[in-house]
Amino acid sequence: MHKRSKLIFAGLAAAMLLSLGVSSASARNLSVNEQSSNIVWTPLEFVAGGRTVSCNVTLETRFHYRTIVKSSGALIGFVNRATVNTCTGGSATVLSATLPWHITYGGFSGTLPNITAIRLNLIGTSFLVQPNESIACLARSTAANPARGIANVAGGVITGLRADETATIPLEGFICAFGGSGSFRGTGSVRTPGGGNVTVRLI
Repeated sequence: MHKRSKLIFAGLAAAMLLSLGVSSASARNLSVNEQSSNIVWTPLEFVAGGRTVSCNVTLETRFHYRTIVKSSGALIGFVNRATVNTCTGGSATVLSATLPWHITYGGFSGTLPNITAIRLNLIGTSFLVQPNESIACLARSTAANPARGIANVAGGVITGLRADETATIPLEGFICAFGGSGSFRGTGSVRTPGGGNVTVRLI
């Protein structure tokens, strides 16, 4: 009888460990309610060489799946379309031939299960920027120097995407390269194509 009790106890312990393992494994994923979203800045600023060009920018994005694995550097989606208009301080032109641009997962902030922010990397962003009374320069984000965005999350709803000002984007061109690099600044709204909220939760 004593031996049988030990076997039952061992079985229960194994079941509990298995349950914990499944829970831990599932907690490695994020789930979004919509794969496609529109991100709109009014405006998004690009700062370089002491000059600032501000433009209204819209990005149309799509995640590969509604389930996102929390693995740093994982490719999770694309920017399929980008539009720029109504600039001040100069002009900017998207190099549409370089689309789609890659979105990779960069991590999260907060204490699980309460996520307060999700960090995203944007690789391949390519555009010409020309401040007033200056020359046009090519700015292109790479895997080594990605543009970074921070999706702010409150109550499971993405309330906006803030450009990470600490992420620097190299300027290309003989003269432009001497100007160093630039960075984005500003927070955009995030909506589904139908105008609803984009929500995220831990699964």
